[in-house]
Amino acid sequence: MSRRTGLGPLGRRTRLAALAAVVAATVIALAGCTGIPDTGSVHSQPASSAPDDIDVILLPPGPVPDANQTQILNGFLQAAASPQNDYAVARSFLSKGFDKQWDPNAGVLIDAGQLSFTTVSDTAMSVSVTPQAEVDASGEYVENDSTAAVTIPFQFTQEDGQWRINMANPGIILEQLRFNQVFASHSLYFFDPSYTYLVPDVRWFPKDETTSTRVVKALLAGPTAWLGQGAVVTAFPDGTETTAVVVDSGTASVPLSSQVLSQPTQALQRMQAQLDATLSSVTSVAAVAVTVDQNPVAIPAGATPDFAPRVDSRALVDQAGAFGYLTSNALVPIPSVSDKVQALAPLSVTSSARVLAVGTAEGVYVVQTGDNAPVLIDSRAGLLPPTLDPSGFVWTVPAGAPSAVQAYGSDGTVHPVAVNWDGGTGIVSMDVSRDGTRVLALTVNDGMPRLVVAAVIRDANGAPERLGDPVTLASGPGTPLDATWVDASNIASLTVTAGGDDRVIVQEIGGMSSPLAVPTNGATLAGSNDVTGLWLLTSAGELQQQRGSGWQTTAKSVAFLATQT
Repeated sequence: MSRRTGLGPLGRRTRLAALAAVVAATVIALAGCTGIPDTGSVHSQPASSAPDDIDVILLPPGPVPDANQTQILNGFLQAAASPQNDYAVARSFLSKGFDKQWDPNAGVLIDAGQLSFTTVSDTAMSVSVTPQAEVDASGEYVENDSTAAVTIPFQFTQEDGQWRINMANPGIILEQLRFNQVFASHSLYFFDPSYTYLVPDVRWFPKDETTSTRVVKALLAGPTAWLGQGAVVTAFPDGTETTAVVVDSGTASVPLSSQVLSQPTQALQRMQAQLDATLSSVTSVAAVAVTVDQNPVAIPAGATPDFAPRVDSRALVDQAGAFGYLTSNALVPIPSVSDKVQALAPLSVTSSARVLAVGTAEGVYVVQTGDNAPVLIDSRAGLLPPTLDPSGFVWTVPAGAPSAVQAYGSDGTVHPVAVNWDGGTGIVSMDVSRDGTRVLALTVNDGMPRLVVAAVIRDANGAPERLGDPVTLASGPGTPLDATWVDASNIASLTVTAGGDDRVIVQEIGGMSSPLAVPTNGATLAGSNDVTGLWLLTSAGELQQQRGSGWQTTAKSVAFLATQT
């Protein structure tokens, strides 16, 4: 994810400078400008028998006798890529006393790779860093949208004739390559307010012997700020704490404070479900056991919440005057639905197991199975293709009035949804996540595309009431065309540059973004169940999926591609 301050270049530079004041680093350029060494004295070894989530253990050396300040900085930099034993090797480059004060867990600046240093005085140096992303103390990953450099100071002192660092800001700096080796993403899972779905909240933690403990502590601390506005809830009572999670023979023993003992069985089952789903990303964990005061807590098996809602992997399309699921041999209509959809002269369709929302020239209709006739629910001009949530609400918004979002209940009640698009003047697409807790919107700000995700806040009856503060995601340059949910954690966006080049960007919410193969004449996207299942429809009516380094056409003469929720 990326963030904008709204303060312009000066405000952005100031914010990054402030960030540098809470993120530590070190870097050295032997020829004035270099990156973190990938070879040399930093070694690695397989860690198949290591605890938790460690794939590779980096083995940097400590300070050598009579090292100068440059060598001390270089060694500290390399050692910051080794979180084992609470960054013990990195601390060996620090002065006595300061080695215990320095907090490497305060955050990470992920550098673009061009680092430079300046000698400020006999006992001070500074490092210029170009951060492309950052991870805060809670593990939240945020991509930066600025290329401004940040200057980070270091001070040195001599102890017994040896140089040591006696001032460095909290946190560490890593190049992207090192970050990928040292850190891994883990989804913390929280419930939607109905306790039907488990919703992922992606965080990043070091791969070391404390991974399971870090993950559980972050889960108990609660969701990230934008989700914590009311979109998700936790089963753990306030104040629940843990100490050290121990993994033995595949079982993670999670010690919890005594508050959990006063909770009813259903609450305990929900806690177990959150722990099971959250720790499933730790490779060494196959089972989770809860303890209080070293005594096992017996939790009977409960209902399994859905933490990866899936849809039909077949494309749902309108082709040659028929509507249905596309197979390799034919179009398979939906009984008692397809004919009603076609009778409306549809321009777009969003489907769920309960209802279909059909966009037409007249407005948005609701279509159900059985004998019920289609119902026109919104006749406003310029409506985007509608979207659905799992509670059966149909969401609509006009392209030219992005703040005029409405949700229509199954009883016909219209619920205006308060939104804040941070100055968006137009909107190109809007899609509710399959768990109903988040909205993905591709908006237009001052003629530029802005892809955002926002939390869905509902009233006591489950009706959408407002959206939380939007969080900016990565998207390609140029004119925005479409965006879609790929799965519970990933989204995709489609843009076209002024030169006519299409861009499809996939991003994990709370994680990294990456481009897919470049399509030609892309028009719309629709998610399936993973990135390989993503569908793209061209303006020429060709339905495509990415295969290798290109997009392969699977069908032609497709009028539109429906969204499944």
